[in-house]
Amino acid sequence: MSLYKSFVEKFSHIRLLHQVEALLSWDQQTYMPAGAIDIRAKQLAYMASLAHTEATSSMYRDTLAEMIDIDTETVKLQGLSLMQQSNLRQWCRDFKKNNKLPQDFIKAYYATTTTATEIWKKARQAANFSLFSPWLEKIVTLNKEKANLLGYLDSPYDALIDLYEPGVNTSTLSMLFADLSDFLSSLVRRTNGKDSPYESYFKYSFPQAAQMEFGYLLLQAMGFGGEHSRLDCSVHPFCSGIHPSDVRLTTSFNGGLLAHIFAVLHEGGHGLYELGLPKGEWATPAGQAASMGLHESQSRWWEVMIGKSLPFWSYIYPFFQKQFPHFKSLPLANFYRHINHVQASPIRIYADEVTYSLHIILRFEIEKQLIEGTIHVTDIPEIWNAAMQKLLGITPKNDSEGCLQDIHWSSGYFGYFPTYALGNIYAAQYFAAFAKSFPDWQVKVTNGSFAFINDWLRQKIHRFGRMYNAQESMKRITGCPISIEPYKDYLSNKYKALSAA
Repeated sequence: MSLYKSFVEKFSHIRLLHQVEALLSWDQQTYMPAGAIDIRAKQLAYMASLAHTEATSSMYRDTLAEMIDIDTETVKLQGLSLMQQSNLRQWCRDFKKNNKLPQDFIKAYYATTTTATEIWKKARQAANFSLFSPWLEKIVTLNKEKANLLGYLDSPYDALIDLYEPGVNTSTLSMLFADLSDFLSSLVRRTNGKDSPYESYFKYSFPQAAQMEFGYLLLQAMGFGGEHSRLDCSVHPFCSGIHPSDVRLTTSFNGGLLAHIFAVLHEGGHGLYELGLPKGEWATPAGQAASMGLHESQSRWWEVMIGKSLPFWSYIYPFFQKQFPHFKSLPLANFYRHINHVQASPIRIYADEVTYSLHIILRFEIEKQLIEGTIHVTDIPEIWNAAMQKLLGITPKNDSEGCLQDIHWSSGYFGYFPTYALGNIYAAQYFAAFAKSFPDWQVKVTNGSFAFINDWLRQKIHRFGRMYNAQESMKRITGCPISIEPYKDYLSNKYKALSAA
């Protein structure tokens, strides 16, 4: 057996430990009794520390060093494929990051965030930020410590962004988001209107069983089979990719029928990416997603580029009307206009395409300032509400509708939020290349054909895992570096056509 294959087999249990972590986290958000939180915090902290111990052991380091120079990342072995060489470099980078984080820090981080998530749920339900604030203070402190341990050149926030979007830093995001904010704000002023004239159709109470049944219909149309995925409910919709043969999706009924539908499409996009990763590489970096920005590009692709398109609903709408006869009197053209109606709203996951990234820019600015120490946790509600008024012209009615709406901070995911906006940018640029390959894609989708979409995404993106980062992937697929222009063009053209209709 070659040294490379021996390494994969010897240390594949590390990946198994992370999969068990993911299962425990999924269970916490779906079926775990609330009273089990204390033991769950201990379980997750133990599993994380165990995986960390194995991934930073002298045996791991020495075996890895036989194949690659850990400092220079120069591969020593001959005859390896490009994917295997990439795996070695990714393992090397992961080892160096993991080795900077002490065991006690890992335990404290997981124990704190697991408990904080349950506190956040209670604070959100009570619409009272002060209940969550002490725990968020702990999490911000832990993230500052993490940034210092990992190291950075300019901003401590750089170290956290790199965990989710390698190669991107705070300075780049600040410039990119300043340009994006100006463009979106201008577009909002031109398109933001009063309530949709069709809003009354959606204020009806639809049975959850019927909604879930339609959710499964959507997943089936997207290309999901029943053997390797499932759909459940949680406070905040998410996708948990345990393995390329085990993908767990959740939705929520809190925001109404359309929120449920687009949550399913969004999480379904994540799920198809996870299912498209190479099964044979499940224990290697090639079996993992390249970045969260790229992951978000897949969810926004299905939720928005496809899921809010007229061809998609031209095919799906008859099934929708059959499942919900209430809509038989609403013409497709009016339904399409409603789901693409631009109106500023306080909740990110329910936001329209035009305002969505403004929500992310707000969170990015707050996160950056918290980690850089220029604001305090207790300042968040006031800063949040002021930023909402500035960017979107609205003020949340309470903390639940404002700064408590997302689960990410309670989970410790500082540096994650910017990837949502990057996902929009990536999706538009990928989609422009896809449309050139399939100029008849609208006809195909109108006729209920979706397999060609998944085939393109798998061949171009999914099957490579972490072999290429987002920048490299974009260059390979589109021939151009990452650019905001295709996203601007997409939104401008779409809403120009809508306003002219």
